[in-house]
Amino acid sequence: MRYKVTVAYDGSAFSGWQKQPSKDSVQDDIEGALKRLHRKPVPIHGSGRTDTQVHALAQVFHFDSDINMPIANWIKALNTQTSDAINILKVECVDDTFHARHDAIAKTYVYRINVGPYNVFERNYVYQVNHPLNLSKIEEAMEYIVGEHDFTSFNSSPLDLFPNQVRTVHSFEMTVSDDILEFRITGTGFLRYMVRMIVASMVMVGSEKISPDTVKMYRDAKDKDIAKHNVPGCGLYLEKVTYNS
Repeated sequence: MRYKVTVAYDGSAFSGWQKQPSKDSVQDDIEGALKRLHRKPVPIHGSGRTDTQVHALAQVFHFDSDINMPIANWIKALNTQTSDAINILKVECVDDTFHARHDAIAKTYVYRINVGPYNVFERNYVYQVNHPLNLSKIEEAMEYIVGEHDFTSFNSSPLDLFPNQVRTVHSFEMTVSDDILEFRITGTGFLRYMVRMIVASMVMVGSEKISPDTVKMYRDAKDKDIAKHNVPGCGLYLEKVTYNS
């Protein structure tokens, strides 16, 4: 039987989603829990990877199991066996053809920035810019990101491995509450560091280091060497993975 699982995790406790030799990953932790429950290796397949420090509010993965157990028991068993930095939110029985990555039609990420005084307790959960940003200029620049574009300039995925770097951004929004600025971006898919490099350019625009039109120039250049700025992983959250109902 195939199970679809929605999971939240604190990325500051891990080296990322994908398992790596001699490093603690979210995948390793969950597969370890499943191995203890099944007494044999049980691989999981995520909707995509998240990098070091990056958090998830609702990552999705699937696995196959021959254990017949009520859904509520699965949630309890997995939460008991996994790290305190992981929270299994939902388990569903799905068709055997379901695939967490291949069937995803959109993803939503949130990036959080502290524009107020440095907050030591948020150091692993927001990017500490610690100065006001020009929001009207950022809003101008954000318009150049929405839609279908070649995002070669805004990611680190090599062209020889990913020759097609055209992606569709359905929406890109900004909200401010107290000292926390949040960017929320939804698209069909994202290349490596794409969200963080886009946000880095927005911060530069807001800091008046570049103009909004420079973002359009970066986008149209389709050049890996033109927009190398990045923001830390700690401010990034995978908020939602969307599937056809």
